[in-house]
Amino acid sequence: MFQQGDSDTALAGGDRIQQHLLEEAVEALEEGFVLYDRDKRLVFANSCYADMLGPHRDLLVPGTPMQEIIGSAIGSGHIDIVRGPDGGLPGIFQALASAGKLKIEISVADGSQREITLALLKDGGIVATVRDITEQRTAEARARDLLHGAIEAVDFGIALVDDDDRLVLANTKFREIGDPNNDLLVPGRTMRDIHADAIATGQFPLPPWTPSTEILDELDRMIRQAAKGFSVPNNQGREIVGNVYETALQGRLLTIEDVTDQLRAERLFTDAVARLPVGVAIEAADGQFTHCNDAFAAPFGLTADEILKLTDQERIDLLAPKIAEIAGRDAGDRAAAMFAEAVKQQRETLAPMEVRFRDGRHYVVERAITQDNGRVVVVTDITALKEAETRSLQTLNDAIQSLDEGLVLFDRDLNFVLGNRLWHEMYFSELPAPQPGENLVPMMDRLIDAGVLRLPEGVEKHAYMDDLGRKVRIYHKKETLHLEGGRILLASAHKTELDGYLVSFTDITEQRRAEEEQREADLLLRKIVEACPANFLVSRIEDGKIIYCPPASRERFGEIDSTLSFFLTPEDRVRYLEALLPTGTLDDYRVQFRRADGSIMQGITAARVTDYKGENVIVSSTRDISDLLAMQEELQKQRDIAHQSEKLSALGELLAGVAHELNNPLSIVTGYAQMLKGKFDDPVLAKRVDRIAEAADRSAKIVKTFLAMARQRPASIEPCSLNEIASVALDVAGYGLRSNGATVTTEFDDDLPQISGDADQLVQVFTNLIVNAEHALAPLGEKAQLTLLSSYDVDRDQAVLEIRDNGPGIPEEIRARIFEPFFTTKDVGEGTGVGLAFSHRIIDTHGGVLEVTSTPGQGTSFFVRLKALKPEAGDHIEAEAPAAAPVQRRVLVVDDEPGVGELISDLLTDLGCQTVQATSAREALALLSHTPVDLIVSDFKMPGMDGEGFYRTLQERLPSYAQRIGFVTGDSMGSAVQRFLADSRRPYVEKPISKEDLACLLNQLGGGETSQ
Repeated sequence: MFQQGDSDTALAGGDRIQQHLLEEAVEALEEGFVLYDRDKRLVFANSCYADMLGPHRDLLVPGTPMQEIIGSAIGSGHIDIVRGPDGGLPGIFQALASAGKLKIEISVADGSQREITLALLKDGGIVATVRDITEQRTAEARARDLLHGAIEAVDFGIALVDDDDRLVLANTKFREIGDPNNDLLVPGRTMRDIHADAIATGQFPLPPWTPSTEILDELDRMIRQAAKGFSVPNNQGREIVGNVYETALQGRLLTIEDVTDQLRAERLFTDAVARLPVGVAIEAADGQFTHCNDAFAAPFGLTADEILKLTDQERIDLLAPKIAEIAGRDAGDRAAAMFAEAVKQQRETLAPMEVRFRDGRHYVVERAITQDNGRVVVVTDITALKEAETRSLQTLNDAIQSLDEGLVLFDRDLNFVLGNRLWHEMYFSELPAPQPGENLVPMMDRLIDAGVLRLPEGVEKHAYMDDLGRKVRIYHKKETLHLEGGRILLASAHKTELDGYLVSFTDITEQRRAEEEQREADLLLRKIVEACPANFLVSRIEDGKIIYCPPASRERFGEIDSTLSFFLTPEDRVRYLEALLPTGTLDDYRVQFRRADGSIMQGITAARVTDYKGENVIVSSTRDISDLLAMQEELQKQRDIAHQSEKLSALGELLAGVAHELNNPLSIVTGYAQMLKGKFDDPVLAKRVDRIAEAADRSAKIVKTFLAMARQRPASIEPCSLNEIASVALDVAGYGLRSNGATVTTEFDDDLPQISGDADQLVQVFTNLIVNAEHALAPLGEKAQLTLLSSYDVDRDQAVLEIRDNGPGIPEEIRARIFEPFFTTKDVGEGTGVGLAFSHRIIDTHGGVLEVTSTPGQGTSFFVRLKALKPEAGDHIEAEAPAAAPVQRRVLVVDDEPGVGELISDLLTDLGCQTVQATSAREALALLSHTPVDLIVSDFKMPGMDGEGFYRTLQERLPSYAQRIGFVTGDSMGSAVQRFLADSRRPYVEKPISKEDLACLLNQLGGGETSQ
């Protein structure tokens, strides 16, 4: 609110409204506003002004002295006056009283910059507005930095002087030239003071008897009048040229440049030109000569100074009577006009011009344009050259006839002049020789029509002739021509001194053939070298420069120019050369090299010294043994683990062998147990038979699992149940848990969808996880708990199996590494560190996820997540169709173990078949020769003739039975058995045998025609 500090007079109602509106208007301003009365006490300040004062805004109370408000802000450092009158606030008040209006700039503690405009009111009060100029000043500072950088970058001195003739700035070059002691060019000093100090210290030496004031006045005048190209005095004997330019703000831009070397070069050039035996002159754009040497003036019979006084026409008139021929044309009595026209044309085209004088002298006149649009004229006396040319013409003609290349000479109109012997043999051995004056075009026409010169494929004759004629006129080089008969010529056109054309022809037929053969050999060699995986280099002995580096070496060392780049120290290369050079041969030399990525490579190198283009070079090949050394170290660490793995592998083979041997007796137990089920009325006996059957089935599952785990075969992906897989794994690996007293429970989702996978591999995964849990739970004894849970994750459409234990858990610091190969926390002999890595890889190849969660002290859970298998469209469970009336089939049972053969026969009899037994394949073949059967069920591994031999013999002798045989095997883990079963596509069942397996085998073999 506006008020006087000492006024308590009430305002009229209208004035109050007007004052209120005025206050609102001022408050709405984006600029700061403050009003002080004539006693410099606060009347009003808007919020923008208060924001600027920050922590001092509490002082903005009407009546507070301006000195207290501003002094407090300045004293605390919140405000700093950047630009304004000297003397602080008193100085500001004094300047304001004098001018009535004043602008100052301040910086605020928040980093902003403000411009304050102060105005003195009529009653003595002060009003101030505050504008934020931070962005403006930042832009100006950036522009100043850019300008300063540009000024510093130029290679001549630059200084800026303001309108008061005071120095604003001077770049480094200006200081180097004008102030070598760096004590004169101080910003803010007047140029007159700077010049006076330069004179006083002797940096500006005065001419003898010249008052310093006159020099200072002259320098001031040159700066004011923006003089150009004046000489700057100095005490270093240098030639320095200065220039002054006016600026838009009435200031001056001064430049100085040291031209000492330039002037010295010009003087040397002038002196050298004067001494040249060749005539040299400089003519201005208007044709007037400005310089010439004595050699140029000699043909005129004048001195150089006399020539410079003549006009262009006077020189022509003076020289014309002496001229006999210009550019090969007789001058006659038109020498002046012809010479004037020739000079005019040369000034336009700059083409050389030959002039012959009547006294037999020959000159060549040449012109070139200078920077100021003038010309340099060079006159060369070629009389001796012409005489030598005439004397040697006959010798030259004799010489060209004996050359190994064809030569033909045409005049400026491409008319035939002469050709040497070889040229005639190339083109006119069977055609009339050309006559002098015959033009090139009809000559080519004759050669093409006669079949001597062959047209390029797809090119029309006249177009080809035009192209060849054009290439001769432009002096084209190395044009390939093909003659009939396969000869290849290389033609080049050359300009003669009389503007004629000399065309040379070189027969390159054999050269091209050799080049093509060499090119193919080089290409083959390069392909071999580029494809060679060996790392080798060819380098120079002297400085290590690399002559050849194939891709394999570039990949190792990068784009390097010298072998010094990959030796760790220069001493390493010295020792390497000391070992190599005495014999020139080096093998198995240990080195350390630096790769392109900076890593150190351990290597073994072999090298040979050989000659390449006249200098000794090194051909070296280096084998990287870093991985080998690291592997040896790792193998040393894993020796005990590998030994343990071998024992485990041997144990696995032993278990597989035991399981295989159990197959036959176990088949009898399981088979007869199944047959006995339901045959006893006595409930006690029936229950005992059921237990025998259950135990036998469980034993059969374990044996099959052992065989599957030991079996080496490709993954067989088919629909399977996680619940069943987990149950089998628990049967195999759960004994150790139960024997230690652990509680093992299963919580399986009966509606869990099937997954697609290899059941054998997945059994191994769950077996590994259960065994790991057993090791973790061993210390807990009867408190140990293991739970297998299955569930369906609807959101991810995954079948999930969790193996959860209440063991000690996995520490967080090693949890991320448990799936790494060979990582184990067990002691040597207790684990190999491959189980979890192996399991992770199997689940990953199935497109699933193996995850782990663990809480130290509470337990660990492993989760196997596999994509649920969606039923195919149209798949649904149909009501079981009533069984068809059984067809009695005669089945031949072949097994070398009578007990197993008898079991199979009994099971087949239960299935409604009539059986015939044989104990060997040969017995079976003899029986089949007179006893027909419907189907054959044969053991695979039998002494004498095995199942494969039996099958091949049936194909040869009794082919109708080859498609009605199925096999029973306990050795399907063998690669030979697997290969045979896959190739022959014959159905088979594995031991131990169940009644359901045999029924399935019969269905696969089909009913066939009965033998009855």
